[in-house]
Amino acid sequence: MSDIIKQNDSSSFNIETLEAFFDSSPIGVVIFHEGRIVYTNQVFCQSLGIPTEIISSYNLVELTNILDSDDRDIAIERFTKIGQGKQAHDKDRYKFITPDNTVRVLEITGTLVTISGKNYVIAYSEDVTSDELVRETTKRERKAYGLIAQAALSTESTKNICQNVLEGLIQTLHFDLGIIRIFDKERQVLYVLAHYGIDDDEVEEEVHIDDANYLTARTARTRQPLFVSDILKATESKERMWKAIRLGIRALIFWPIVGADNDLLGVINVASRTEKPLRKEDRSFFETVAGMFATIIERRKAEEQLKESQEQFIAFADNMPGPVFIKDHQSKVIFINRFMKDYPEKPYREGMSNEDLFVPRRAEELTIEDQKVLARGPIDRIQQTIGKDGKILTYRSHKFPIFREGKPPLIGGFSLNITEQVEAEKQREEAHARAEFFNDLMSHDLNNMHQGIMASLELIIGNESLPAHLKIIAERALLQVNRSVSLITNVKRFSMVNQGDFTLEKTDPAFSLTVAIEIVKQSFPNRKINIKTNINKNQFCIMANQFLEDVFYNLLHNAVKATETDDVRLEVDVGLTEKGEFLRMDFIDWGVGIEDKLKETMLLGFDEPVRRVSGVGLTLVKQIISQYNGKISVEDRVQGDYSKGSRFIIHIPHGC
Repeated sequence: MSDIIKQNDSSSFNIETLEAFFDSSPIGVVIFHEGRIVYTNQVFCQSLGIPTEIISSYNLVELTNILDSDDRDIAIERFTKIGQGKQAHDKDRYKFITPDNTVRVLEITGTLVTISGKNYVIAYSEDVTSDELVRETTKRERKAYGLIAQAALSTESTKNICQNVLEGLIQTLHFDLGIIRIFDKERQVLYVLAHYGIDDDEVEEEVHIDDANYLTARTARTRQPLFVSDILKATESKERMWKAIRLGIRALIFWPIVGADNDLLGVINVASRTEKPLRKEDRSFFETVAGMFATIIERRKAEEQLKESQEQFIAFADNMPGPVFIKDHQSKVIFINRFMKDYPEKPYREGMSNEDLFVPRRAEELTIEDQKVLARGPIDRIQQTIGKDGKILTYRSHKFPIFREGKPPLIGGFSLNITEQVEAEKQREEAHARAEFFNDLMSHDLNNMHQGIMASLELIIGNESLPAHLKIIAERALLQVNRSVSLITNVKRFSMVNQGDFTLEKTDPAFSLTVAIEIVKQSFPNRKINIKTNINKNQFCIMANQFLEDVFYNLLHNAVKATETDDVRLEVDVGLTEKGEFLRMDFIDWGVGIEDKLKETMLLGFDEPVRRVSGVGLTLVKQIISQYNGKISVEDRVQGDYSKGSRFIIHIPHGC
């Protein structure tokens, strides 16, 4: 090389000789003298994407202008030292930004050559862009993955974890600022969880996902990332870029944080105040980091939800007025509520077994019971224990299996103190028994008294010498006694119906109606009663009980009383409704009828079974029909003319 230079005295070189020697070289070559480029070959120029004639006119400072800003000062200093003879040799890698914004990394070896007292710097360059990219990518990924690993193991809050990841990511990428937003699905907003390099007052706390003026909202809606190397050259609308421009941002990245089920979790955004070349490799890197970060966010959300559920369960269990526990499949206690922890009689604690808590026989019984629960399902039982004051307490206990996928089952249980309910039920039963006793006693004694009065009145009425006006008085008195007997019978029946202990059986309504007709006729021996019906035995079947006869009797009895003439005409029309679901029975009379206003009151009484608006008889009928899941109504026999008689209609579910 020195011979070639010697051929050209101080001011000019034999360019042809240099070209012949270096132009065919597979490595780049550039020669400096006093800070100016005196020669460069095609390989060097092509690696930078700049024509030879342009580079040939550069000096050292101009050449370093296409270096990455971090490398400029270092390159000038090093090559200046070589040119000044302060350093004979230097080798390093430098990052160049080509005119088309491509990053090229050249490994340049500079060597000092002194010819005729003049210093020349010969620099040999080798394009190591691919190798440097691998190095940087590996280094960057190692740092980023280390951040994610730390976040995954951290016990800090989700907010602090996001803050640490964001700061580390920005520093690793050599960006300046960033924001992490989390998506609130219920409110459809993206709220700030962490930010770095930007003042609080510059951050919009919440952005609605449908807001067209924010890039973060667009990224969330579309779930598509946004990479912008230079926003001044971007095709994105300026309305969305307004804030980035105001903050002096040149390059930015928006990336959606998406969960395993493609559920939107949030958006991560980093930005730089200088132009940044963003390559395909950067997208792949960011995609990997965002995916790993999404996994952490999902896990943290699940952990927080689990923690909240645990707190809610513990709060619920601790406020239960009785024991709550969970055992494992070997009957060891793994959870007890405050009630059991504070229980003075037994030292209940987690980790204890039945053998630790009870005498051997009782422990064996409970262990067998626990295994039955796991094998057969839940059990209920009533148990008694002695309280702090020595009184017997009654508890209703419930045990049930808790099955878990891939894990042994657990045994859950709780007990409720039902001592007061048991005492109240006992008192109710005692009161009911007393009421029944007095009811029976009253009915028996009153009926005995009525029998005596009725016998006396019948003897008086049968006396032919009795004056007519006294006979009328005696007959009226006998009628009132009969009404009193009927009232007592209905009250007794009403009491029996309201006990609630009834069983419905297959019943032939024709049989019950026949019995009721005979009883009604016997109740009015001095009246001619003609009851016409179209029902036959074994024609219909309903689910009823012995009180069905009382329903028919009361309706027929009331119809007879509503008829003023001695000759009583009644009809019972029976048939199925249109769909055959109900048996309809119309009890028709030709009596005095019921005014419309009274009908409304009677129907109101039917909807309120315990309200007596039309005598005990009709109230009793309503009660019984309700127990059959039926209904009752009243109409005029002749539509619009109540004075022509009444029609009582009952519907009872048909079929047995």
